[in-house]
Amino acid sequence: MNNIKRVAWEIELKVKGNTLKYKQKLDEWQWLSKQEILRLQRTKLTALLQHAYVHVPYYRHLLLENGTVDESGNVHLDRFHHLPLLDKDTIKRHFDALKSDDLDSRSPFEESSGGSTGVPIKLLQDKQFMDWSSAVKLQDDEWTGMEMGCRRAYVWGSVRDTLVGRETVKTYLGRWMRNERWLNSFRMTQDRMKEFIHELNEFKPVQITAFAENLYDLAKFIEERGLYIYTPKAVLTSAGVLHPQMRETIQRVFKAPVFNRYGSREVGDIACECDHHHGLHLSAMTHYVEILNDKGQPVEPGEYGEIVITLLTNYTMPLIRYRIGDMGVMSDEECSCGRGMPLLKDVIGRTTDIFINKNGDRIDGRMFIRLLMSSAFINKFQVVQDRYDRIKIIVDPANKKLDHYQVYSEEIKRLVEDARTIMGGQCEVDFEFVDYIESTSSGKYRFTISMVH
Repeated sequence: MNNIKRVAWEIELKVKGNTLKYKQKLDEWQWLSKQEILRLQRTKLTALLQHAYVHVPYYRHLLLENGTVDESGNVHLDRFHHLPLLDKDTIKRHFDALKSDDLDSRSPFEESSGGSTGVPIKLLQDKQFMDWSSAVKLQDDEWTGMEMGCRRAYVWGSVRDTLVGRETVKTYLGRWMRNERWLNSFRMTQDRMKEFIHELNEFKPVQITAFAENLYDLAKFIEERGLYIYTPKAVLTSAGVLHPQMRETIQRVFKAPVFNRYGSREVGDIACECDHHHGLHLSAMTHYVEILNDKGQPVEPGEYGEIVITLLTNYTMPLIRYRIGDMGVMSDEECSCGRGMPLLKDVIGRTTDIFINKNGDRIDGRMFIRLLMSSAFINKFQVVQDRYDRIKIIVDPANKKLDHYQVYSEEIKRLVEDARTIMGGQCEVDFEFVDYIESTSSGKYRFTISMVH
């Protein structure tokens, strides 16, 4: 049956577009040297900029003004970094001017960002982008040992992606053909987690693809109760930061290697681990990635900064130097697997996960995650900064029947003092217990949120 489904899927991909052709190119390119890959990337970046100059009103002026393209249409990549960054507000204000004037020939469709930091923005994407994105996903799957047509379970938290109870016949047929089972993890109740365990044990997936936080919650639930769970060949996490303790717990409970993937709705999958787990291989043929400091200058490998993406495959509405809203660290090392693709060492979270104290010091939000994640009485938590001199620690307790302020008074006191120390000493720290902490509208969970800039 798996072979039948795979053949049906391959036929559909061949009929509908170029996914398999692009996948073959990616398979060949991944083994080129880093220098050869970067040369190909520069060629694709040049082609995108030439298209934007000729066909996109918003960029025509900017590219000339900054000297990235001259009046003869020649591209000067040494001027590329002088282009202003593109943010969501700019996309909203200049939506029509960002559209390519030949979009009718590109099978455009509307998409939106996930909205994990606010209201989603509307974008236009096209068939070429979708085919490249699908090819990248197929390559990522192969790195985990997952072949087309094998059973895959999605533990996925976005209401939009799952639409449980409102799936169309086309959706069901697509999932049958791809051998997928979707488990809606938008709200992880105990009853729902019991259902997930039953379905995973019955379906026996080769790979589990999941929101990192959702699968971490499920793994803790399984381990705390000593429940049996089927062991897949691999676990692929996405849609959130995979912190070390989360990886260790998921890997220990599911007894399978965990692969981390990084991407977004706006630009598709950007990077993914291979089975050597030496970092995330950047999809250099589809994305040009920069890591910048708060002054917009490139940081050195090993230093964290803001991730800025130029999407090389969407000509309908080019996203050039797009501020995706995440922080990351680039690596100057090469993976022992032999692939020449550049490495993203780590993705640390949203730009709003950087806290700023009264002195202007920038504090990595992961400090609070390390502080709170090991506390036994905490089920989930969220740390929110609403002023330079105040943060709030919100806790969903493991046992809601206890008087936690009394039972854990000493530990709460210690956590508050440690949090104050992290913030530099002069900071108000509020501690609050709640029954449930909501995910964002996109289904992603935010451990830390800073509302000051």
